[in-house]
Amino acid sequence: MYIKNYLFFICFCLLVMVASGCTIGESASEKIYEHLEKTVSLEAGFAEVQEPLIEAEEKEQQLFNEMLGLSMKEIDQIRKMADEAAGLADSREELINKEKESIEAAYDEFKSVNSFVDELDEEPLKKQADALVKTMKQRYESYNELNKVYVEALNMDRKLYEMMKKEDLAIEDLKSFTEELNKKYEEVLQSQDTFNNLTDQYNDEKKAFYKEAGFSTSEKNEA
Repeated sequence: MYIKNYLFFICFCLLVMVASGCTIGESASEKIYEHLEKTVSLEAGFAEVQEPLIEAEEKEQQLFNEMLGLSMKEIDQIRKMADEAAGLADSREELINKEKESIEAAYDEFKSVNSFVDELDEEPLKKQADALVKTMKQRYESYNELNKVYVEALNMDRKLYEMMKKEDLAIEDLKSFTEELNKKYEEVLQSQDTFNNLTDQYNDEKKAFYKEAGFSTSEKNEA
């Protein structure tokens, strides 16, 4: 009877462990791997908005160029096109918000890695993990800067479309404002380059960590 009870106790414990998703025996590197892979999944939303975002930008640019080719005698047509461009700007804002939500959710997940880095026993592996954490933090900060300047540029676009609807719009005022807008988009491109470079660096460092830890790597693992 004692033996049966003991066996029942063992089976019960095993069931509890399975039901609770217990990861007894899982190493710190394996836990880090799991959080890194979840981070990639959460950034899927970021990737999904890129194509429609670029399409909206290109359509806006096309509309703006067409507006510039019209005379003030065609102000009704200009206003119609300006409203259409403003609608595209609104769509871009929605996409940018989704992009930001995705990046923030991914970074929140990534921060779970921090608690396991100190548990790594091998110094080379810990060094790789520390580099990964540092780069991801820089990448997240660079994204916030990119998002900030992009939203500023987007709001300037909206202002431009309102200017285009005015019959008494002075050419010099339009020229001056578009020059300011172009400078703002130069800031966007610079911030974008920084973010992309840090993303490449992060992916390289993650591959190095995976290799050191003995995990497989592929493009699916990349941010």
